Amino acid sequence: MIKYFFLGWLLLGSGPLSGQILSSATPNCGLSLSGTVSDQHHGQALPAATLVLEELNQAVQTDADGHYHFHGLCPGVYHLKTTYVGFETVQQEIRLLASANRNLKLHPTATALNAVQVVGQKQVPTPTQASGKLEGQQLEQTRGESLGKALEQLAGVTTLNTGPSISKPVIHGLHSNRVLLLNNGVRQEGQQWGTEHAPEIDASVASRLTVVKGAAGVRYGSDAIGGVVLVEPAPLRDSVGTDAVINLVGMSNNRMGQVSGVVNHNFKKWPAWSLRAQGTLKRGGNTRTPNYFLKNTAFAEQNFSAAMGYNQDSHGVEIYYSQFNTRLGILSASHIGNLTDLQRAIDSPVPLETSGFSYQINRPYQQVQHQLLKISGYLNTGEAGKLTWLSSFQENKRAEYDKHLPRNNEQAARNLPELDLQLSSFYNELAWEHRSFRNLTGTIGLTGMVQRNQYSGRFFIPNYWNYTGGIYWLEKWQKNKWLLEAGARYDYRFLDVIFYEGKQRTEPQFTYHNFSGTLGGVYELNHHVSFRLNGGTAFRSPNVNELFSNGLHHGTASIEIGDQNLKPETAYNLVATAVYQSTQKLNAELSVYSNYIQNYIYLAPVFPATLTVRGAFPTFRYTQTNARFTGADVSVNYRFAPPLSVQAKASVVRARNQTTKDYLILIPPDRLDATLRYEWQKQKFKKFSQSFIQVGTLLVGEQTRVPTQAIANPNPKEETTTFVPVNGDYKAPPSGYALWQAAVGTTFQAGDQPIEISISGTNLLNTTYRDYLNRFRYFADEMGRNVVLRVRVPLNFTSN
Repeated sequence: MIKYFFLGWLLLGSGPLSGQILSSATPNCGLSLSGTVSDQHHGQALPAATLVLEELNQAVQTDADGHYHFHGLCPGVYHLKTTYVGFETVQQEIRLLASANRNLKLHPTATALNAVQVVGQKQVPTPTQASGKLEGQQLEQTRGESLGKALEQLAGVTTLNTGPSISKPVIHGLHSNRVLLLNNGVRQEGQQWGTEHAPEIDASVASRLTVVKGAAGVRYGSDAIGGVVLVEPAPLRDSVGTDAVINLVGMSNNRMGQVSGVVNHNFKKWPAWSLRAQGTLKRGGNTRTPNYFLKNTAFAEQNFSAAMGYNQDSHGVEIYYSQFNTRLGILSASHIGNLTDLQRAIDSPVPLETSGFSYQINRPYQQVQHQLLKISGYLNTGEAGKLTWLSSFQENKRAEYDKHLPRNNEQAARNLPELDLQLSSFYNELAWEHRSFRNLTGTIGLTGMVQRNQYSGRFFIPNYWNYTGGIYWLEKWQKNKWLLEAGARYDYRFLDVIFYEGKQRTEPQFTYHNFSGTLGGVYELNHHVSFRLNGGTAFRSPNVNELFSNGLHHGTASIEIGDQNLKPETAYNLVATAVYQSTQKLNAELSVYSNYIQNYIYLAPVFPATLTVRGAFPTFRYTQTNARFTGADVSVNYRFAPPLSVQAKASVVRARNQTTKDYLILIPPDRLDATLRYEWQKQKFKKFSQSFIQVGTLLVGEQTRVPTQAIANPNPKEETTTFVPVNGDYKAPPSGYALWQAAVGTTFQAGDQPIEISISGTNLLNTTYRDYLNRFRYFADEMGRNVVLRVRVPLNFTSN
């Protein structure tokens, strides 16, 4: 969110200082300057760009990911010159008082883009928390995937799936309401409590995806126990002219096709004004496993967004609107008629219902629409600092249709959803960033939200009003090799619930409040090695579904039972990270963490299953315990030679129920993802550039650390059929698996028009497997071989 408030700044920190190096009686000449060089309009990293510090006549080149590093610098004012073929040369003045990170965004030359304006953006100081970013070519290789699947490219992030088309991010073993999503700076507010309620965000809008791992409640608010996902579109265009990008994606397995496009414009007559329009159409049919099609797993999406911004050095405002629409088929074989067939379906190696390929979406299915309107702005208050504000309105509509129509012919003819939810959220945030004072920079902010939920049809969660408020204060201190960060926050929540027990209106009310804090630091040992340590607390009050759900959750094909006596969760998180960067040869990062959650709420299987008039379903009950999550993430990128490199990332999570001394359910198994990549340094044919080929493997272990104790179902509705628990679950965890994947890509120059083309394949050996984190692993296998074609066409037009 903060980056939008810097759009009007051409060069932060420039001033009337001379070009001389500042002298000092005892200068610290161990400072570093680093960052990335990328295309301003498309976000792609620019490898082999040349950067020169003119005072020292010292030059470096960016690596394959666009990173650069200068080391051994003294405090002072430098002039940095950046050049790259096909882009305008950038010259800017940099005042260096401490080690700094400066990302540079370049514009194409006048032959490709008539008007060019150079921008140097100041980045937020290095966070003390572990984090990961997905951008540039790495992000482009995920186009067509859901947001959750795209984030799997980052160490420590997996997905919780419901069938082949629904996924949501899991960070360090935590998901749903414990992971906050910020969509263009706005806290995403939908029915995210559902494990099969995927984020209602079009991943095509993002030019960068950032994941903050661990408790981040001070800055981002309550619920950020597991971490935060930031979906960040590119800044609005700041130079006169028009550009556009068209993305085409096709997949072989489910014959999915996607077309998305974005257009940016900046007015010649009113250069402070910028516009953007974006849209995506996506449609996929039934997914195929190695042996059969998954019946009724087709889906369709229609999304669009628009933004308008006005930016000056002293003030600016931006208006943003987006709409996300999807219709998702639910695996037919997951809805079973009786308890005997349910047991048979769980035991069967193939689903009880299969079909051929089809784009048709029948019952059961979900129909979801999410609208977001955001207005934000900033005001530079001179020596006092900067004032920023954000207001947003979101409306989330979710309709869920059962497998069978009502038996009443009149009701069946209306084809109404069995569950219809509408959530409206109005959010405000005001923040003041004070000017630097004795190496201190900081932010004080206020947040508030009013939320209303309404339902019709079958009861699952009640109507309610939700009121929240918060105040936070964050300070950063940076000097020489040290960066220290500390902050505190207070959150308040009032929940007013309305429902009927029989004909009696009931209106229980709940009040929750809590303090949270963070303390962390970064230490640069030398030019290549740095260490981060962060300790933080976060707070999460029980969600309405955890308190009141009672019945069929059709999307997961399960019965869920809430508990009104649940207490708020409090997390105590510690993360330590070591980073090694040599740019040319080796880049590596290791994070270890411990997250103790007091009053951890989770959905536990209970036995036996439940029989209802709508069928027989596995049953789960919300329960509470103290839990500890520990683990490690590691990522390594080693370049054997300029064209050849290997990338690997691995993650392990251990989660224990501290009360029963047992393991917790639905925790990610150990993972290792490794890729060998070759990039052509010199092209034989001049029309081709940025060509690469890569091959890799994904290894996922069997989850052997699962609960051993089963919980009894107090109301199974039928006593004659008894399910025998397997490791405290309805089905034992599946075996581990190994998947092979490959990709090849290039940029083809058709006259003056570049066209980026890539072909990738996953599960190339068509391996049959099931994933422990898929809620439908009880009934069906995972997707088989899938080949993906991606075409990206960047366009530049004459300015108006």
